[in-house]
Amino acid sequence: MLALLGHNIEEIRPLVALRALVLSLLAGVLLYALLRLLLKDGLRAALVASVILVLFFTYGHVYAFLEPLQPLGFSPGRHRFLLPLWLLLFVSGIRWALRRRDLSGLTQGLNTISAVVLLFPLAQIALFGLRSLQASQVVQAQQAPFELQLPQNPPDIYYIVLDAYARDDILRQDLGLDNRPFLDELRELGFYIAPCSQSNYAQTQLSLTSSLNFTYLPDLSPEFQPGQTSRAGVAEFLRHNRARQALEGLGYTVIAFETGFKVTEWEDADIFLTRPSNPYGELQVLEGMNDFEVLFLRSTAGLALIDATALLPQFIQQDLENPSRIHYERIRYGLDELKRMPERSGPKFVFAHLVSPHPPFVFNAQGEFEVTDQDDLEGYRQQIRFLNREIIPILQTLIEHSDTPPVILLQADHGAIHMPPGKRMAILNAYYLPRGGQDLLYENISPVNSFRLIFDYYFGGNFGLLEDGSYFSSYQQPFDFTLIKDPRADCAPE
Repeated sequence: MLALLGHNIEEIRPLVALRALVLSLLAGVLLYALLRLLLKDGLRAALVASVILVLFFTYGHVYAFLEPLQPLGFSPGRHRFLLPLWLLLFVSGIRWALRRRDLSGLTQGLNTISAVVLLFPLAQIALFGLRSLQASQVVQAQQAPFELQLPQNPPDIYYIVLDAYARDDILRQDLGLDNRPFLDELRELGFYIAPCSQSNYAQTQLSLTSSLNFTYLPDLSPEFQPGQTSRAGVAEFLRHNRARQALEGLGYTVIAFETGFKVTEWEDADIFLTRPSNPYGELQVLEGMNDFEVLFLRSTAGLALIDATALLPQFIQQDLENPSRIHYERIRYGLDELKRMPERSGPKFVFAHLVSPHPPFVFNAQGEFEVTDQDDLEGYRQQIRFLNREIIPILQTLIEHSDTPPVILLQADHGAIHMPPGKRMAILNAYYLPRGGQDLLYENISPVNSFRLIFDYYFGGNFGLLEDGSYFSSYQQPFDFTLIKDPRADCAPE
C-alpha cells in the first residue's frame, strides 16, 4: 500500500490512503492472531500469514505485468490461468511454511528484508514532501508586486478549464464528432475561437502551471529541466501562481472548486467550494471506496473480484463504482455553482477546473450517470455532447447577469488523451474579451499568452506576448520536451 502511495504521491494526498493502510494492518494482525490460535506457534503463524499476504498483495501486480503480453500469443495474464497458479503457490507455500524447521533465522531475515523494502516508499514520500516544501519557499521568495492598475469597473475573470477537450478538427477527423454547432453558439455569444490553438504542454499539471504563471516551465524553476523525473514543486507554482497573486493584489476575491485532483484544489482560496459530503471529508469514513482504494484493490487479488463485478452483490458493485459517482457529483456541482457566480459580489477571479471530457467517463449525452470504459471513444464523445449542452447556458448567464461584462477563458489544458502526441496538443481555446479585447487575439494563440494579454489590455500591464510553442513530454520524463508543430492544414505556419 505504501509503495502504491509513493508511486502516486504527486497526484494524491496521503490522507486518502489512511483508511486502506489501517484496514491492511488490521487484516494482517487478525490473520496472524487467528493462525497463532490455530497453530499454537507464533513464529510459524507469522510465516504462514506472510505467505498468504504476499500472495494476496502481489496478484494484481503480476497480472498487470503479464496482461500486455496477451496480443503476442498465449499468456498466463488471464484470471483463468493465473488464479489456478496462485492457488498452487498458496497450497505449496502453506505446506512449506508448516514443514519449515529453523524459523528464528528465517524470521530475522524476512524482517530485515521487509524493513529495507519499506524504506523505499517512505523515502519517496518524504523526499517529495521535502522538495515540495522547498518549492513553496521558492514561490514565496519570488512573489513581487505587479505594476497593474485596477480599472474603474473591474471585470470578473473566469478561467474555465475543460480537461482534455480536443480541437474541432481532431474531433471531426479522428473521433467522428462535428463540433461546429457548439462553436457557432459560442460565436453568437461573442466568443473568439482560436482555430489553430495548441496547448503548451501535454499534461494538466504542466499546462496549467504554465498558463497561470504566463511563462514556460524552465523559466519558473531550474528544477524543471530535461532529465528531471519528479514533478515536486509544480503543484506549488500552480496553486500560488502569478495570475492569482496579481489579482489578489488588486483586491479580487479568488474562488476555486473541489476537483478531486489535488494540484488544482486551491483550498486556501478566499472561497473554496466543495460538494456536500460527510463530515469526515477526505477520509470518506461514511462513504464507499475512494479512487486510491479501488486502485489499491486492483493491485491485489481483489482484482479478480473487480473483474467479476457482475457476479458480486449489488452493494459491493455500488461501492466499487463510488469513485465514479463522486466524480459525477463533483462536475455536476461545479457546473451548478458556476451558474450562480454572478450572484456573488465582485470583482472575483473564478478558477473552475472541470475534469471532463477527461476520463473517467461518467455522463451520457443527456447528463445521466453512466460509466463507460476510458478506452471507449464513444464515451469521450458523450462527455463532449454533455458539456456542450451545459456550458452554453452557463456562459450566457455569466454574460447577461454580470454588472460589468466579464472576461471568460474557456480552455482545455490539453487535447484528447487517446490521440498521438501531434494531435494531443490541439485544444479548444475560446475567449470572451469585452470592450475590444478580442481584437488582439489571433488564430494560434496558446494558453501561455492568455493572462499576458488580459493583464496588458485590462489592467495596464506591460508583459507582452511570448512565442507560442507546444511541447510534448511523457509522464515518465515530464521535462524532456519535444516541439510539436500544428497538424491543421489551414493554419498558417508559425
